[in-house]
Amino acid sequence: MSQVVMAATRTTMTFLFTDIEGSTRQWEVVPQMHQRVERHFLVLRNAVELNGGEVFATMGDGIAAAFVSAEAAVAAAIAAQREMPTIGVAVRMGIHTGEAERVDGDFRGRPVNRAARIMAVGHGGQILLSDVTAMLVRAAPAPPTMIDLGSHRLRDLAEPERMWQVTAADLIAAFPPVRGLDAYANNLPAQRSSLVGREREIARVIELVGEHRLVTLTGVGGVGKTRLAIQAAADIIAHFTDVWFVELASVTDPDDVVDTIARTIGARAVTDPLAAASALLGGGRVLLVVDNCEHVVDHAAEVIDALMASCPDLSVVTTSREPLGIEGEHVVAVRSLEPRTAGVELFLQRCTAAGADIDLIDTELVADICARLDGIPLAIELAAARAAILGVRGVADALDDRFNLLSGGRRRAVSRHSTMRATVDWSYRLLDPEEQRFFQHLAVFANGFELDAARHVAGSLGVGEHEATAHVESLVQKSMVVAEARDTGVRYRMLETMRAFALERLHDRSEGTAALTTMAEWVATITDLPTDDPCSAAVERNSVRLEREADTWREAVMFAHRMRAAELAGRLCGPPVSFFLLGRHDLAEVVRPLAELVTNDPRHRRSVLCALAVSSAGAIDAAALQTLAEEVQALDEDEPNGTGALIRWLALAWRGAFVESIDVCVTASLDPRVPVATRDLLVGIAALDRFSLTDATSDPHHLIDRALEVAERSPVAIHRVSCRLGAAWGLADRDPSRSLDLVRRALEDIDEVPPLTRLTLPGSASRLLTSLDPQIAARGLLEQLGPETARRSFIDLIPVFYASALLHRVGHASAGMALASLTISPIAPYLSMMDFVDLARRAATASAPVSLADLERVVRDALVDIACGAA
Repeated sequence: MSQVVMAATRTTMTFLFTDIEGSTRQWEVVPQMHQRVERHFLVLRNAVELNGGEVFATMGDGIAAAFVSAEAAVAAAIAAQREMPTIGVAVRMGIHTGEAERVDGDFRGRPVNRAARIMAVGHGGQILLSDVTAMLVRAAPAPPTMIDLGSHRLRDLAEPERMWQVTAADLIAAFPPVRGLDAYANNLPAQRSSLVGREREIARVIELVGEHRLVTLTGVGGVGKTRLAIQAAADIIAHFTDVWFVELASVTDPDDVVDTIARTIGARAVTDPLAAASALLGGGRVLLVVDNCEHVVDHAAEVIDALMASCPDLSVVTTSREPLGIEGEHVVAVRSLEPRTAGVELFLQRCTAAGADIDLIDTELVADICARLDGIPLAIELAAARAAILGVRGVADALDDRFNLLSGGRRRAVSRHSTMRATVDWSYRLLDPEEQRFFQHLAVFANGFELDAARHVAGSLGVGEHEATAHVESLVQKSMVVAEARDTGVRYRMLETMRAFALERLHDRSEGTAALTTMAEWVATITDLPTDDPCSAAVERNSVRLEREADTWREAVMFAHRMRAAELAGRLCGPPVSFFLLGRHDLAEVVRPLAELVTNDPRHRRSVLCALAVSSAGAIDAAALQTLAEEVQALDEDEPNGTGALIRWLALAWRGAFVESIDVCVTASLDPRVPVATRDLLVGIAALDRFSLTDATSDPHHLIDRALEVAERSPVAIHRVSCRLGAAWGLADRDPSRSLDLVRRALEDIDEVPPLTRLTLPGSASRLLTSLDPQIAARGLLEQLGPETARRSFIDLIPVFYASALLHRVGHASAGMALASLTISPIAPYLSMMDFVDLARRAATASAPVSLADLERVVRDALVDIACGAA
């Protein structure tokens, strides 16, 4: 797949940011405001261009411009300011110089942000320079006059900035003090590093503070709740008379919560701290930021609720690993950073601060590290600090021992945040003993779990379903477990850092084997369905469920093998597993050792051999697959369930013996000893294979009628889909319109069928369409493509490939380009489904001659031509 790669270069530039002061009010009361703003933009652009700069962004009523020299930026600012009074607007301007990253036509980086911050603290008509820009301007041949305004803390809360005001003829010289943080009553702690990747979260918190009196930031330890709360408070500081930051981390006695708040805001040695705090907070519009409430959450909630009741103008932002539960509270779940973007940026910034040369750093390896650290900012910062000593590769190699790696790094850091172990342990100690043990046992689920699994685990620990649900809710509220809403329902997972900690504790309690046994027994509740009906609707549903539990199933099977638990291994390979494993060559080696383990119980051995056959088909030689099929057939003779015929069909079909494989299906589909659901599947396979894989046109076994009858009554989706597609193939020559309708109906159920068939059957449908009348085929392929232009996976490309083959068949002018893009030959209509799956995989890489978007556009346009009879 062709990809657009944005070229990024770093260069030193001087940035000018502008904004109209009081524009919101003027838009309301000045009828000519639109004309004024447009004229002001024209003046700014002219001044920038005349001085060799470029405007690279406009924001609201201001611009962002870049210059190669500081002198040029100042000259442009002076020229523009001289004209603003004639327009009737007052514009504040901020200028800063530094090395930024240029991506296409945009600039990114800390210098850009700092220029915006400098502009924001100024007044209408004022031009402010950073200290570095002022130094550069002073070295110019004719520097302007500048006034030293001293150092001020800006809203990015990094090191204070010394600022200078430019004066010149015709410009206002006298202004109020700049509006840095120090100009407002607050005790917000100064931060020594920048906040990375939280722009959207900051904006969201600010928006919510304007709408709700209480906003609580929740999230796992180290995710940056405190930093985000401080930054948001700093950004809206001008909207409050006072902003107070209260730290509760050191509070050990819950009764000290109200004392700590009262002392922080100025009350000393009072007998009624709640009354004193209410008096101090009730004198105006006040913002109170209360940090780290989780370990005293009940008392914190009680105190904050009382303060808000007595102080109607009080707004509160709290951070906690679980909500306070107060009426009117609005909760914001603070998520981890996106590892490959913000995570990498944070890592590189902290590496630079630690003295590492980032030009020598492999950013792909950094992205992998950030992903393995779950995007947790604290973990990334600690790892970056170690990278200056160990190197990035050393950090990656040490991640398996992550808690020893992520220790220390900052001598003066708050103790509980000095290591990731301490941070996680802080959260862990908030759980009661029963929750702690429950948390440990859930950690063996490597790829997350759903509520039924959690209840099963709880049951093994003697905890009832109701209490189990409450425990899961508690773990989510305390940010120990993440809840993710999916189409299939809510799935829960632990961040890897949390999971590693839980597994350590599980090992310390010597309960690892017990937890794995419980996990494997839960998996068996999905896999161990009756073997006398191996193609039922329940089997199909559970095979689909196994997609979500693939990693857990693999771990369960490997555990059963390690424990030599033959009976458990057999149950873990029950009927749903064969549908789930079809085509899963990556899991064949997980099943293979079980064949030597499961030897005594014929039913369990038949299940294991079926699982091995379907996962190995195509990856082992035909003779080995045939041997497996013969043993399954022999086992099936004693208690027939049809799996013997299904595995024989599989072995014959994989070696291309389609006539023989179809005969096997037809014969078994008429065997009254075989369950009805299995016979129904055999009918669908026989019909589909006879008419799609051979040149047969006759129907001596009445497969079309039988398939249509099954499709109308079967509760099993794969029966309905395979039977309708088989009938569609059989009717393609004599009734193409009905064939197209059957394809449509078959694909309506495609999302309900087991994994591999969900991928291969749409390909069979596409291949059928290419053989129909061109206009009918084009309409059907357009329906398969649907309105989406962004393909979700390689399998979504298959209609594009078969459509390209159709273009070749009808001689459409676009066929040459389409086929060249696919790197396939004109015999495409005769390729197998799996050939097209492979082609789709390869075309989804950057090696394709044209982008897939371009290819799809060409194919769509051509199909429309054909469908309308234009070609």
